[in-house]
Amino acid sequence: MDEEKQSPDPVLPMQIADPTGNPATPTTVNTARSKRKLILTGGILVLIVIIVVAFLVFGVFRTANDPIVGTWTIESTGLLMQFDMNGMATLRYPEMNDYAVGRWEKVAENQYKLYSAKGTQSPLLSYDPIADALYTDDYSVIFIKKG
Repeated sequence: MDEEKQSPDPVLPMQIADPTGNPATPTTVNTARSKRKLILTGGILVLIVIIVVAFLVFGVFRTANDPIVGTWTIESTGLLMQFDMNGMATLRYPEMNDYAVGRWEKVAENQYKLYSAKGTQSPLLSYDPIADALYTDDYSVIFIKKG
């Protein structure tokens, strides 16, 4: 009896060779999808980073050197107005130990708008760099910078 000899190597499926004689790697449909997902995810991450950097640059640096940032007073009334770099404005009534919070926005060179917490607009404030003062067009309110 002749015993059949079996090959120790398992039988592998035949692969198609490319013209250079190297066996071709098997391709799948999922490879194209995963590449698209990877590119899309990378694009979204890059876009998020760009948006965050833009907010930091235009939000912080825009107001960092703005002359309105600081504490101002209306000397005739003793009221204090604090303008923060983040666009927040706080009107303080020192004698009554009370305050009101709103926000400020630069609308043009040396011109600002104030908004109450409810969104009500104040008259336009103009900044005079020579006097280092903020005032309304009719000069009914004049803020002098403290310190």
